[in-house]
Amino acid sequence: MSGRWPHHAHQWNIVPQTVPLGMNLNFTTMPDKLKTAGYATHMVGKWHLGVKSEDYLPVNRGFDTMTGFLTGGEDHITQKTGCATDFWTDRAPDPRNGTYDAITYCSVLEDMFDKHDPNTPFFLYLPLHNVHAPLEAPQEWIDLYPENSTCASRRKYQAMVSIADNVTALVVNRLKAKGMWNNTLLVVSADNGAELCVGSNYPLKGSKKTFFEGGVRSNAFAAGGVLPEAVLGTKLQGMIHVADWYPTFCRMAGVDPSDSGPGKFPVDGVDVWPILSGDTNKTSHKEIILGFNYTHSNPDQGAIIVGDYKLIVGKQKDGCDSLMHSPQDYPCSKGPELPDCDPYCLYNIIDDPTEVTDLYKTQPDIGKQLLARYMKYADEPRDMQDQGYHNQHTLPNAQKIACPYFAAHGGYWQPWEKPQHSAAKAMDVV
Repeated sequence: MSGRWPHHAHQWNIVPQTVPLGMNLNFTTMPDKLKTAGYATHMVGKWHLGVKSEDYLPVNRGFDTMTGFLTGGEDHITQKTGCATDFWTDRAPDPRNGTYDAITYCSVLEDMFDKHDPNTPFFLYLPLHNVHAPLEAPQEWIDLYPENSTCASRRKYQAMVSIADNVTALVVNRLKAKGMWNNTLLVVSADNGAELCVGSNYPLKGSKKTFFEGGVRSNAFAAGGVLPEAVLGTKLQGMIHVADWYPTFCRMAGVDPSDSGPGKFPVDGVDVWPILSGDTNKTSHKEIILGFNYTHSNPDQGAIIVGDYKLIVGKQKDGCDSLMHSPQDYPCSKGPELPDCDPYCLYNIIDDPTEVTDLYKTQPDIGKQLLARYMKYADEPRDMQDQGYHNQHTLPNAQKIACPYFAAHGGYWQPWEKPQHSAAKAMDVV
């Protein structure tokens, strides 16, 4: 949404959900930019970029409409999380909770496409809850996979993937039916590797919450009629960071992607259309900073990629199998666990994408070069990095205020503080 490196936006995860923080309100978001080019902007799914006040609602961050949930995870069927129910449309709680979320999303998408004028440019952000924990799916989807075919957890996971495929197919089919597919770029990308103890990152090492490739190298693909025919069905090797979609979409829409000003770092992403179109397989990034000097599961973690090499800073162990090379059928079985980084690991992620061989001790000069590049970020204003919060375990928590507020206002998650910006519009309160 912001086009920034993690530490230029925020590395902290909003957990517990009542942490009174969110995406920097000084940022001009991707949908904000696209609206200046006349785009209709819609969101369906997971927000997780702030809920404490109306300022943070998706409809106040550039989206015309939004249906989904405001926090980071919930029960797929009841939509309950923490001390309240989290299901939301535009400016008010949505009473349609109690149905498997992706089923409701399909209904919302159908209605959205029915109403859309195909002559109007269209941007849809669809962060599905599948395949996020908890592992849940309607029984008819689980039954697509024979009971004796794999372990119970993996059957549920497979069902959840199939549901995500079904929603994606709905979007593609409706774009084609509206005559919009030939002018569409569809990007499907995970936000991180599979969660600890739940999913497989085969054949990569590590998991979500680590800087190993299993945590940060996500599956992705692009489709749509705007792509040159020569690249369809091919595999692109160029590195793309999630921040790159911001300037890429802006350039495609004819919008200036710059966003400088007080209280914010400039946009870090680069236009990756040359990679998508097959003109090059090289990123124009001089370096990719995956994280900088943040305490999450361990103190002062971070990582940087320069050329073919990645330096990981700090220990990565985070409980269940976070150092493991997970087999394809994980969690039915487990794979080998390799040593942690203490304090550094260095890998050639092109020649050794599974990160078997730590080069930090055998190629110390390269390690020192990457460490120097990494440490230059220490020269930035520390109070601007991560909005001044550098430790996941010391984030503020408004639970004692927020939960009673939810209980007094229908039992739904919703903003509990007064808006900070006068631009925030009136909100309907249950």
